[in-house]
Amino acid sequence: MKTLIFLLLLSQSSAFGAERPEDFAYGMAIRADAQDALYEIEIPAAVYRGVTRADLGDVRVFNGQGEVVPHSLRPRAAASSESGPVMSLPVFPIYVTDRIEDLNVRVEKRADGTIVSVRGQAKASASKKKQRGYLLDTSALKQAVRALRFEWQSGADGFLGSVRVEGSDDLSAWNTIANRAALVRLTFGGHQLEQNRVELGGVRFKYLRVSWPENQQPLESLSVVAESAAGLISPRRVWQKISGEAVAGQAGEYRYDLGGPFPFDRLRVDLPQLNSLVQLQILSRAKSDEPWRLKTRATAYRLRRDETEVSSPEIALTNVGERYWLLRVDQKGGGVGEGVPILQIGWPPQKLVFAARGAGPFQLAYGNSAAKAAALPIDSLIPGYKTEAEFKVRTVSLGEQVTLAGAARLRAQTDYKTWTLWGSLILGVLVLGLMAYRLARQIATAPADETDNSK
Repeated sequence: MKTLIFLLLLSQSSAFGAERPEDFAYGMAIRADAQDALYEIEIPAAVYRGVTRADLGDVRVFNGQGEVVPHSLRPRAAASSESGPVMSLPVFPIYVTDRIEDLNVRVEKRADGTIVSVRGQAKASASKKKQRGYLLDTSALKQAVRALRFEWQSGADGFLGSVRVEGSDDLSAWNTIANRAALVRLTFGGHQLEQNRVELGGVRFKYLRVSWPENQQPLESLSVVAESAAGLISPRRVWQKISGEAVAGQAGEYRYDLGGPFPFDRLRVDLPQLNSLVQLQILSRAKSDEPWRLKTRATAYRLRRDETEVSSPEIALTNVGERYWLLRVDQKGGGVGEGVPILQIGWPPQKLVFAARGAGPFQLAYGNSAAKAAALPIDSLIPGYKTEAEFKVRTVSLGEQVTLAGAARLRAQTDYKTWTLWGSLILGVLVLGLMAYRLARQIATAPADETDNSK
């Protein structure tokens, strides 16, 4: 009986033993000195290629003694989904003889700071000057600018070009906000194509400067409407390029393996040849043997006129863990021609916070098909989360990926510990049953033995 109890306890302890770094496929050193209580790291792309769960449930942080330490995942920053009030901006054309960066202007303002006149100080003749941009007065705006909408006069051939948008508070130091942003108004391949909106991401400057390449046709009779930012500003995104391959026997179909459950919310389609415009479907699936599911339809283009090249803007969609993607391109007009489109995926970076319990060095480990989610709620790990009294969290970096147990941990494993536990329990029941049976027989035969003895 004692032996049976010992075996049961041994099997339970082995079945529910503590996790170790060697239980995971890969790891990365965390450059933390353990001088602070809480540290924060940004999850790199390599982790998404090494995990088996879209929720990062098979990620752990270990200390120098190989012990799991508490960790939590910060909620990702959300982008604003709606624009605020719109306002038509005062627009002043800029004429220069050389580079627009060398322009020296004299500005006349009202008492409230609003521009009423912009004049160049150069004394070159009017015949030598040409229009290279516009100055926009945003000083009257009370909120950050999320985007600009452009309206201009275009000829019979339409318009294809790009602009640079810069911001300044003193008309001297300029900061680039958007570079080579596409503006398009064309009839191409039987399609009406218009792109007149430039995303700025929520910026605050008193003045904006819009310019274009020297050899590009100017924007005639420009008017600009500013969209104010409402709520959260669009977060920073990490971008990854994904190469694909043509599907054999299926004209216009291209498949892509992301390598993991990337949580992206923006998608770009880079066409292989210039002057291409296609209609396409975007499909996805989580596993390679599942049917394709339609995510969205879109128009992708890559056009060039003179020396100006423009490409279609990013597509907003949500990935919920799908690893495999498919482009199905309409073959009207020849499709994309020779070559395979490249996908670019973008997502707000995920941040992990952990408590520096025990001594270093600390290590991030990931990739275990049998692991269960272990992250704590963020407000239970960080005192004062989302309040002015939030506890200080120090940001640290990661080292290169190293192999721990290797890719075998990513495949579904036979759970020997659980089977051992169940086997031990079943064996225990059988032994107990056998002992009960023997005891019952002894009790049943006891009177007969006593009768025989009395005789």
